[in-house]
Amino acid sequence: MNAFDITLFDFTVSIQPARRAWNQAAGTVVASSGVSMSVGVTVILAFRLGEDALQATIAQEAGVNPAAMVRTLDQAEEAGLLRRHEAPGNRRGKVIRLLPKGEKLAHQLEAALATLRRELLSDIPAHEIETGMRVLRTLEARSLAYMQDERQK
Repeated sequence: MNAFDITLFDFTVSIQPARRAWNQAAGTVVASSGVSMSVGVTVILAFRLGEDALQATIAQEAGVNPAAMVRTLDQAEEAGLLRRHEAPGNRRGKVIRLLPKGEKLAHQLEAALATLRRELLSDIPAHEIETGMRVLRTLEARSLAYMQDERQK
């Protein structure tokens, strides 16, 4: 392997450990609010996606199967954070609406996670973070395109 191949290898194998470490740190912040990471992520995504976000869209953004999200939504609904109802014109689709308690939690979690991001990344110049984000998004897009091409073969 040449030096560039070694660099590419090191980059790709560093993605999962970095993701795991971030999720653990963020999970600690979320847990301090009294909810699980899955419920916290769901509340944040519902907040960011806006009123009446589709359950399938939230699941996609969270990186989980929509059916797997049902348990998390049950927990969030039981906690009084959100409400589910049928999507207009689509009896199979569900939309999620945050309740006031869920909106309050979303604001608290967003602020706490923003503080954590600043704590962990503030000494890295913005242009380096933007470059890293661009590289990761490019890898994501090209990997998805590769998989699509493979399925069509």
